[in-house]
Formats: sequence, C-alpha cells, structure tokens
Amino acid sequence: MHDINNPEITIGTFATTSTKKHFTKCNHAKCNSYYFVEPEQAPGDLGYLCPDCEAKSYDFHVVMCSSCKTVINFIGALKSEEKVVFTIDKCSHCVGTIEDEYEVEPLYTADSYI
Repeated sequence: MHDINNPEITIGTFATTSTKKHFTKCNHAKCNSYYFVEPEQAPGDLGYLCPDCEAKSYDFHVVMCSSCKTVINFIGALKSEEKVVFTIDKCSHCVGTIEDEYEVEPLYTADSYI
C-alpha cells in the first residue's frame, strides 16, 4: 500500500501545467469526442471542433443551431460548391426537438447572397 503523502507518487501528470494543454469537447453533436487544445487556442466560428470534424467542415456543408451554436450535422457537398453553414432555430440539445433539426436555413453573408 502506498502512502498518500509520499512525494514520489504523482497523480494526473498529463493534466499539469507543464503540458500547457487542456481537454475540450468537440462541438459536433454526433462526435462529442474530447481532445487536447492549447490554452491560447480560441474557438473558431463553429466552436471547438476535433481534428476530424474540423477537416469535414472544409469539404461539407454544416448544419448549426443558432440558439446553442452546436454543430448538428455535415451535409455532403461537391468540391466545386461553396460551403454553406445552414442554421436551425433550435435543436434537441437546447430547447428544440429532433423535428426542429430538419428545418434548415442557409446562413448567408451580405457578400455571398445573390
């Protein structure tokens, strides 16, 4: 049995300040994985996305809740298509229902909406 006051025992060394990283949860509702980020790394327009979901955001359209800012889904897009963020008013993760997640609207900026 180990003495709890023994200085040779280190608990949780991966989460000390010497690593300068912390865990965060992916903002994609279907992923929810945890991964390391640097403390100075700010969330992007889609929040904190794990490396896999971040890569998808460049090749797929994104469905995002405008209420809680959760990424709900990725929709396939052609390589030649401009990638669009579709918004829904509410989702099943905040105050909405699963049915609300099917009512998507494209979020256009003034420069890209024609």
